[in-house]
Parts: sequence; C-alpha cells; structure tokens
Amino acid sequence: MDNNSKHIDNLIARYIAGEASEKEKQELEKWMNSNQSNKKYFEGIVFANDKAVSSHKIIKVDVDSAWLKVHQQMKSVRENVPGKDTKTRTFIPNWAKIAAIILLVTGLSVVLYQLANHTQVSVPGYALTSTDSIYNHTLTDSSVIIMNRNSNLIVADNYGKEERRLILDGEAFFEVTHNPEIPFVVESNETFIQVTGTSFNIQNFETDSLVEVYVKTGSVLFFSNENEGIALTAGETGIYNKNTGIFTKIIQQNSNATAYATRVFVFYNTPLHELFRQIQKVYKVEVVIDQPEIEQYPITVSFNNDDIDTIISIVSETLNLDYSFIDGQYHISNEGRLSE
Repeated sequence: MDNNSKHIDNLIARYIAGEASEKEKQELEKWMNSNQSNKKYFEGIVFANDKAVSSHKIIKVDVDSAWLKVHQQMKSVRENVPGKDTKTRTFIPNWAKIAAIILLVTGLSVVLYQLANHTQVSVPGYALTSTDSIYNHTLTDSSVIIMNRNSNLIVADNYGKEERRLILDGEAFFEVTHNPEIPFVVESNETFIQVTGTSFNIQNFETDSLVEVYVKTGSVLFFSNENEGIALTAGETGIYNKNTGIFTKIIQQNSNATAYATRVFVFYNTPLHELFRQIQKVYKVEVVIDQPEIEQYPITVSFNNDDIDTIISIVSETLNLDYSFIDGQYHISNEGRLSE
C-alpha cells in the first residue's frame, strides 16, 4: 500500500472515530468526489464499520479490545481505594481508538480496492458494495451472489465453518451451493433467511417498509427473533412488514423478481405501463407513454437478456405502436394505430 493510500485510510479512520478536523473532512470529501471508485471504497468501509458495531451476529468490532491486541504494552493505571478491593482500569485515549479503527480500515482496504476494480475476492470477513451497476461475486463455497444496484453485503469472518452467514442491505440474488451440514443464513433488517442449498432473492432497501423474499428453487425459512416466520418453496414470495413485524406468504409466482440479475422477463397479459415500469427499473432508462389510454394495453411477451432497443422495438411492433428516442427518453405513442 502506498503512502497516499495509508494517508486516506488514516483520514477515513479519523472520520469514523469522530476525530477528523474540518480540514480533514474537506480533504476526504474532495478525494471522494474526484473518483466514483473512491466514493465506493469509502461507503464500503463505513458500511462495514456500522454493521460491525451494530450487529453482534456478524462481526463484533470492539475498538478498545482491538487496540489492546495491537498495543499489549499499554500500561494500566491502578487505583487503590482504602477499604475496597484493588481495581485495575485501562485508559484508552482517542488517538488509540483511531489506531484501532485503522486496523479495520486497512484490513478491508485491499478487498475493497479489488471490488472497486471488479476483480474476484476470496478473503473471508469482508464487505461488498454495489453502487451504479450490478455486481457478481462467488463465495468460497462456490455459492453465487448477484447484487442489485445500491446494495451492501457483509460476509462473516467465520463464513463456512459452522454456518455460512451474511448480512444484506439492499437487494441480492443468491444461488447457494448445497451443504446440509453448514446452513446458509442471510440477515436482513432483523429477519433471517435460512437454507441449505437453493436459489432465492431478497429485497430490503433502507427506505422500504417491507422485506421481500422470492424463492426461485428449493425452499427457505423466513423468520425473525420475535416471530417463527414462514416456510417458502419454489415460486412463493414472503413479505415481512417492518412496522408490524408480520410475515405474509404470496403464492402467486413473481416471474420477474430476479430480472435485474438475469435480464430474463416473462409478461403475461401485463399492462403496458407495468411492463415498462419493470423494464425501466432494470435497464435504468426512461420510457414515456404519450397517451394515457394505451397504458392499460395488455401484452404477453418474454425477453432473454435482450438490449433495450430490441425490447422497445418488439413491444411497439407487437401492439402496433410507434416509438421514438428524444432527449434521452423513449416515447411510446399510438399514432400508428390512429392512422390506420
């Protein structure tokens, strides 16, 4: 790691510890704004630190303990109080806590540098962060994760030993390697999804009021500490309401739940506006339906990893509609029908 990287890691550590000066904050902000990879790197470390502090189930980072491991020679100040047992108290200054956080930062820095440059990572105990693109990652047991945009994932440092545990904020599709001896557990907003080998999708963004789990193959258990939850099998969707703590099962299959990961869509008598709502979400494009009366036109069609121009063309041709691309937007109209 070069000197500049060490300097940035020190700045991040001071920021996390709440010890950064205004000048240091400005320098850190300037560094993040200079490159999207820098911002992604910073967000990944902050996310990892937040989850480490808040979740004892995944990674518990005790700053004081971390520092003590680094500096075993720190002297203890003993206070002798007459009439009472002698007690030992160890004082840890702020600069020492910053040093402990630097251990967390530098421990993740190589991993997150690799992530920012889209290279494969096989080191246990790390954070995965996706911002403006879909991210694919293979775990040490060959299980595959496909993360949607703006999602974060922590892989536990003891992954693959007694269990395979992760924590998710956002959305991701999991294709889990079968192993009945080592359960695969994903924690998401105080809920847990446990499997031995299956494929499923979890959607849980911070701004959402619901946690949604869709099972593509196999079966999963979907539960919380306060509620035994529900069992889901292939084609079923489970909903957890964060406000009420209630689990609900939906039998109707959601064929496009994992479309962001596979770009495979299946629409059956789907209203035109709903088709484009799903397409826009995955392809990050804007589609404008010019006439309200055509929004409800039903369409049955499927797509398999087609590009957006092909999709727009097929939909328009199927419904005998016109389309154009103006100022970064696709416009759909029924002028072709009206002229017939």
